[in-house]
Amino acid sequence: MRLVLLFITRYLFSKKRTNFINIITGISFLGVMIGTAALVVVLSVYNGLEDLTKTMYSRFNPDIRVVPEQGKWLEGKTLQLEVGRFAEVQQTSLVLEENAMLRYDQQEFIGVVKGVDDHFAQVTSIDSFLIRGEYRLWDAFGLPYAIPGSGVAYTLSISLQDFRNALEVYVPKRGKIDLMRPDAAFNKRVILPAGFFDVQPDINSRYTLVPLAFMQELLGLDSTKASAVELRLKPGVKAAAFGKALQAHLGDKYRVMDRDQQEDAIFRIFQTEKWWTYFFLLLIVLVAAMNLVGALSMLVIEKQRDIALLFSLGASRARIRTIFLGLGLFITLLGAGLGLGLGSAISWLQETYALLEFEGSENFLVSAYPVKLQISDLFVTLGGVLLIGVLCSIYPAIKAAAVFERLRFSKE
Repeated sequence: MRLVLLFITRYLFSKKRTNFINIITGISFLGVMIGTAALVVVLSVYNGLEDLTKTMYSRFNPDIRVVPEQGKWLEGKTLQLEVGRFAEVQQTSLVLEENAMLRYDQQEFIGVVKGVDDHFAQVTSIDSFLIRGEYRLWDAFGLPYAIPGSGVAYTLSISLQDFRNALEVYVPKRGKIDLMRPDAAFNKRVILPAGFFDVQPDINSRYTLVPLAFMQELLGLDSTKASAVELRLKPGVKAAAFGKALQAHLGDKYRVMDRDQQEDAIFRIFQTEKWWTYFFLLLIVLVAAMNLVGALSMLVIEKQRDIALLFSLGASRARIRTIFLGLGLFITLLGAGLGLGLGSAISWLQETYALLEFEGSENFLVSAYPVKLQISDLFVTLGGVLLIGVLCSIYPAIKAAAVFERLRFSKE
């Protein structure tokens, strides 16, 4: 093994008779280094975007959400008392949501109306993200108030100072519908807006919050019915582990979801895009590393004397093959190591100092590109690049072994 390392070091750093070999080797080394750095930076950007999206959704989504496995409604009061007994639970809230048509001063919109109880703000901290008005579900006289998302308010041109118009909410009546009287096919209630929230564009453009009792009356349900029980966990409690334990306790009648599972489709898209991008960037690294095949093949031709010398000294075919395979792997490892360091440094600088900002950042939720460096991505990147190094070194190593075979047969 010491002899193999000696020849690898000598072939890597010694001057070649053909200077073109040094140039090709340098190009392949730089290609591996830059490609590796690009992989680390791009994966870190995807991590940052995913983390930012989770943060935005966490303003509206609870730590844990319990919904019925079948049907739309559940006995909310009973389930709320049951899950509230767990020591890990800090607060619970009943919610009832349904698609509805909203009308305001001749403007119409189809969105999601979500009835929430008085504990909803303590579960999600939604009251901290109002951009206008105030978070209020009822006034002192028992009059209900709505809190539309900023996107809904913009679409309907809702004004908090306009007391002549109220927000009209329509939902289809359950049961048979008289087609001769389509106007009687809907339940209608009116409600005044109290403020607008702004948490995330998709939510802002779809959701309107109303009191739970208002929504139950609109849908013709009794006061025990809800579509979900939402939980806020105590600090330090891991939502994924608690969710599994709660699912085992509740059984198959309910489905327990943590924040990632509540927006499973979005985060699956993030992961799919991230790893497809990783795959395509790895192909670019492979193209850059193909120069290594040419450099090592030319080196085999140049070092035929050394191969003959090793043959005379009793070296085996496997050892010759190992020398050139190890040389290619060492070049790849050196380039990948420097690339990992460079990519990690760039990601850390962006994450810490926000060097690269969005143009017109005042219109974005964040001013700089979000980046989050993860150690697991470094190992995945290193593994992929080293695999490329091995693939690119196999052919020159086989070629060197073939030279060794010719020398052996000529001696015989």
